[in-house]
Amino acid sequence: MGYSKRKYVRRVQAMFTERQFELLRQYAQEIDTPVGTLVRETVENALITGLEQRRKQKALEWMASQHLPVEDWEMMERQIESRWEECGDE
Repeated sequence: MGYSKRKYVRRVQAMFTERQFELLRQYAQEIDTPVGTLVRETVENALITGLEQRRKQKALEWMASQHLPVEDWEMMERQIESRWEECGDE
């Protein structure tokens, strides 16, 4: 894990047991990263990235459920081209 160039503007306080904090501190030391950065990047990787993926998946599922008139590419291309030609006449 490396240092990020993002500008952080919100602070969160989290309470850990002595054992939890000591394990975090040791691991952070092993990878030469501050504990705060370790926690922040872990939250990003474990929660936020997953949330973004779930939102994208939900949007994709919604789009697929709309039963939009989608043909195979060759037919769609002909339809687009013919409509384009029609618009040129307007």
